[in-house]
Amino acid sequence: MAEFLDKLKVRIDKGLTTVNVKSKEIIERQKIRLHLSEIEAERKMVFQELGKLTYKQYQVSGGVPDFTVGQASVTADPPGLDRWEESVLDVLGSISEGELPGILFEDTAKQFKVTAKTLCEEVEKHLPDSEKKGQNLQWLGRVLGKFKLAAKKVSKRIDGERETVYVFDKQKTRSILEGVKTAGGSGVKPEKTGKDTGGGAPDKDPILAACAKLADIDSKIEKLKKQMKKIGEKV
Repeated sequence: MAEFLDKLKVRIDKGLTTVNVKSKEIIERQKIRLHLSEIEAERKMVFQELGKLTYKQYQVSGGVPDFTVGQASVTADPPGLDRWEESVLDVLGSISEGELPGILFEDTAKQFKVTAKTLCEEVEKHLPDSEKKGQNLQWLGRVLGKFKLAAKKVSKRIDGERETVYVFDKQKTRSILEGVKTAGGSGVKPEKTGKDTGGGAPDKDPILAACAKLADIDSKIEKLKKQMKKIGEKV
């Protein structure tokens, strides 16, 4: 009888040990699954934010993708401005000083709006025929993007036709134009792409920061998936 009870106790102990091990495995799997779902949700949010930042940068550049980070807004490689660029900057300078109000779509204390078509027409009035682009709105967008002049561009229906309208911040426009003059026409002064932290070094560019965060999250996800495979969980 005593031998039977000893064997029964051994079996019960083995059973309890097995249950404890299985319970720990289940709890561990649940923890990993929960952590994985949280990180994947965070990744989705960061990815959406990256999309917003990229689209905002595209709008600010006047439709020309420009993701230069931590450098001058315009590279200093070109020896100077061409005639078309000079004319664009001259017209915008006149507008920012309160001249040419008749060509504006809208004018406020802080901003002015002008259609791409009207701006292009005004620019070409000051150019010889050999330099005219013939209403090349894409060329205009490149120049505005190069100097980061337009705050954004929107599509408006005007007189029954869909037109592109550029929005300019007056103070920023004057500042950029002054920077071009100071640089002798070769570009504008370097700009910090992030906020100054007080230690002399700016924060990371928001787009690069989002990309770095995505890479970090992907690394964490990969580690969790490896942990799940180790404990026999399918991923």
